Amino acid sequence: MTPTYAPARPRPRTIGEFARGLSAALALAGFVIGVPFLLAVIAPLRLPQTWPTWDAVGDALNQPDDGSLLLGLLAVIAWAGWAAFTASAVIETVASLRHIPAPSLPLLSWAQHLAGTLVTTAGLLLTTAAPVIGSSAGTPPVIATAPASAEGTHDSSMTGSSRAMTGSGRAATEADPTMTGPATDAPTASPPTAPPAAIKDDVGAGQAPNYPVVTVERGDTLWSLAERHLSSGHRYTEIRDLNLGQPQPDGRSLTDSHWIYPGWHLHLPTDALNVPVDVAAHEAGAGPSAAPPTPYEVVPGDTLWDIAATQLGDGAQYPAVFDLNAGVPQDDGRTLTDPDLIHPGWQLVLPAHDLASGEQPASAVAAPVPAAEAPAPANDQPPPRDERQRGADGVPSPDSARPTEEEPAVPRGDTQEGHDRETDGVTDEAEPPASVTHLVLGLTGLAAAGVIGELTRRRRLQHRRRRTGERIPLPALGTPGDEAERTLRTATTPLSIPQLKAALLNLATRAYRAERDLPRITTLHLSDTRLELHLADDDPEPLEPFTADGPRLWTATTATLADDVPLDDDPDRPEPYPALVTLGHTDNATVIANLEAAGTLAVTGDPNAAHDTLRAIVTELATSDLTGRVGILTGPEFAALAATTDPARLQCLDTSALPAAHTERARSIAAVLGANGVDDTLQARSDRTATDTWLPVVYLDALAHEGWRPPAPWSGSVLLTTSSLDGSSTLRAQADGSATLEPAGTELTVSRLTAEDLAQIADLLATAEAGSAPLWGLDGQSSDVDDNESVHALAAISAPDAPARADMGTGTELRINVLGPIEVLGLPTGARPLGKRSTELLVYLALRGRATGPELDDVLWHGRRVDNQTRNSLIYRTRQRVGAHNLPPVDADGHYHLGPDVTCDWNYFRRLAERGLATGTDEVQALREALELVRDRPLCGIAGSEYSWAEHDTQQIVAAIVDVAHILSTRLLTLGDSRGAILAATRGLLAEACSETLYDDAIGAAKALGDGEVAERLSVQLRATLEDLDPEYA
Repeated sequence: MTPTYAPARPRPRTIGEFARGLSAALALAGFVIGVPFLLAVIAPLRLPQTWPTWDAVGDALNQPDDGSLLLGLLAVIAWAGWAAFTASAVIETVASLRHIPAPSLPLLSWAQHLAGTLVTTAGLLLTTAAPVIGSSAGTPPVIATAPASAEGTHDSSMTGSSRAMTGSGRAATEADPTMTGPATDAPTASPPTAPPAAIKDDVGAGQAPNYPVVTVERGDTLWSLAERHLSSGHRYTEIRDLNLGQPQPDGRSLTDSHWIYPGWHLHLPTDALNVPVDVAAHEAGAGPSAAPPTPYEVVPGDTLWDIAATQLGDGAQYPAVFDLNAGVPQDDGRTLTDPDLIHPGWQLVLPAHDLASGEQPASAVAAPVPAAEAPAPANDQPPPRDERQRGADGVPSPDSARPTEEEPAVPRGDTQEGHDRETDGVTDEAEPPASVTHLVLGLTGLAAAGVIGELTRRRRLQHRRRRTGERIPLPALGTPGDEAERTLRTATTPLSIPQLKAALLNLATRAYRAERDLPRITTLHLSDTRLELHLADDDPEPLEPFTADGPRLWTATTATLADDVPLDDDPDRPEPYPALVTLGHTDNATVIANLEAAGTLAVTGDPNAAHDTLRAIVTELATSDLTGRVGILTGPEFAALAATTDPARLQCLDTSALPAAHTERARSIAAVLGANGVDDTLQARSDRTATDTWLPVVYLDALAHEGWRPPAPWSGSVLLTTSSLDGSSTLRAQADGSATLEPAGTELTVSRLTAEDLAQIADLLATAEAGSAPLWGLDGQSSDVDDNESVHALAAISAPDAPARADMGTGTELRINVLGPIEVLGLPTGARPLGKRSTELLVYLALRGRATGPELDDVLWHGRRVDNQTRNSLIYRTRQRVGAHNLPPVDADGHYHLGPDVTCDWNYFRRLAERGLATGTDEVQALREALELVRDRPLCGIAGSEYSWAEHDTQQIVAAIVDVAHILSTRLLTLGDSRGAILAATRGLLAEACSETLYDDAIGAAKALGDGEVAERLSVQLRATLEDLDPEYA
């Protein structure tokens, strides 16, 4: 049974409340308007005609007082008191009208409190009853039950839609169980068992009322909550009184300042309206005939289908679960918007079961299989979790425990629940939420993202001078380097490095514009939901969008920072914190250390763990864009990494020379700072002076003893060592990976990069060096390109038989587009939208042709172990949406593939390119048609760990597009079509904006056309693109 909530009429105002409101309004008018008229008569302020001189002031103070000074002082005090009260009244009135908390006025709390009280009371005159829908006057709030439809929803009498009213977090009305009554849209309902007055009697007898609870969303205020749930914003004081001092999930609590934050749970008065259904039903305590909606916590591996199958007895009822929870805020700040995307830890409300008749939820039964899938093997169907090892009679089948040919048997845990959690460790359709407590190749997610960002930057620079027919070097598929890169690409972060960097740059701009120093940040803690800035000094007045959670703690939600628009109108701002590096993670956050704030960081404890941690720190400093490209001086241990890195960023020296180098630098930095009148490098950045001191130098000397004077915080130098030194910050790492950061006392799991993994990363970076030679063709042999570009371009584009159709069909077939943002077009009428993982499955098969089950496990779940049920459930539901003819069952050889009618724009591009690059009369037209398929950079728009397998495919497609665009542009220019040549080259630049060849083509065509403005604009665009990728081009 699904609860249905009828709204209730708000309580009307009494004569007493009207009288109080009128009295408050009159008092306000008297104070604000009447008092100045009275003071103008008895204590007028007379301004002098001229300002007194200092001599006149001295004479006045030395003369005997005749009482006029005291009277004048009292008059000033009276006028000042009136002005303070009037200002408070105006501020409180404006805040009341705008439904926002009034700002606190320093030293005027007495006046503001009095004014606020009078304004709130006077507002009773303006309060009107909210419109009533579906209830008569005097009818108390009701909870009625209505039979659920076959789809788990029922028609709403208010909207006429079939979506369950419980689907919205504000769609229900909380009520006491004694107040149930008939609902307008329920065919059956229990009559009221007690009059409304019984509620007060019960409460008065010692039974505490069950206060409904609401979760605060972004933009909510106490006033707006009171308007929404109590029909009058003026009742916000009731919400305030119920929640003052109550601890909230983030550790804060409501104070007299009235600030509330997203995710807080606030109690509402018992007559609240429009309370979320899961809360309302729980608080109301529905009668024995209906069980309230049951909350369910999502665990890794869950999908809505699985939850509906195990909890409701039928996976096909997952739309009902989706409708109940769509749009309801979760604890991590996200909401359910896609039925294929749920995250572990979410609390989902399930449709209530009818327990009055003694019925229990039915056991899960196998989902019906469409007729088109009859030939499919049994393991290609998605039986619900509890049935996957049972025979037709419900008894476990002897063969069901055997491993399939594709997957070894999964060991059974001690309990069935443990088995379910182990085998369904990942969701079918979507990735788990960005986890900051997961190390990738021993690195944090941010550090891994930094390495991938550096690889991407270098490869784009390689495309700058790539010759036609060549391909940039990549690690061979299946090699350790390829596996290492794919592993790094699986890293996910709540905020990307550009977003985090933009947030700190915005902080620098706002501090400078507010004439404030940069906050002295020691560490940052980045969790899935918020960023914490831990400060060295007290600073309780944060800069937006941060808020103060203590004198030395500023916080902001990751959603707020992601939405914060970069302030690009401040080109002179420095990198505020150029020596940030991740150290590891706590139970729920990545720990980012500001090495400048430490000055000296000693990584002690287990020697192996300490050296692994130093490798991780140096690798991140040398690759991540978060660090601001600081200079690093190390010993010979990092020679392989230094050989692939800009010497200005990483150099390997004899460690015996490091103390002297630091001493000389410290002396010069101190002289520059002294000459500019600033105390340290952070103040220099705050004042935007002494620019030569802004970027620090990091020294790594594992055994720093003789000759070292440990750098002080913000001195322009940082020392990393394994030796304990006086005054240093200490990271004490244990053999099991646990560590303690002192003096903060932070417990964390530390990053650890082994020597072997460092070598893999160094090899990846060496392969992606801009000057790498030779470049390699598709056959793996060195490419020696001559002047016949078309021949070599044709050889590079030619490939084995296309996995999907190489024409565009009639336009009604399933079409997979990858030459730009990924699109899957031509879904059957009425099919639900594809989930992210279903789309990735189709794209993989379109690009690679076919795949075995274990291969799909590897590419779609990033090598994590999943059972056949998880994979088969994904394939089954994807097949339901695209049709069995487009995704046939697994073939006799154990391969999955697309149907023969599925088309792909990349395959069609290759077919057209092959035709156009060969000699013939239609070569130009074929190349034109090929380029018209290009919409943007191939597979653009993917984020995080999605499509970690697709780097080889992307680079192949990019190179092919650039080759075709270059050859077409050249041919059109030869034919005298300069404008067409420009269009061809610029279309190719959509795929790779760093191709200097295409820029030369476009600029040459623009000059041939006589359009110098276009040529200049293209030249500027090329320079800007290269400058963004490498400052050397600036």
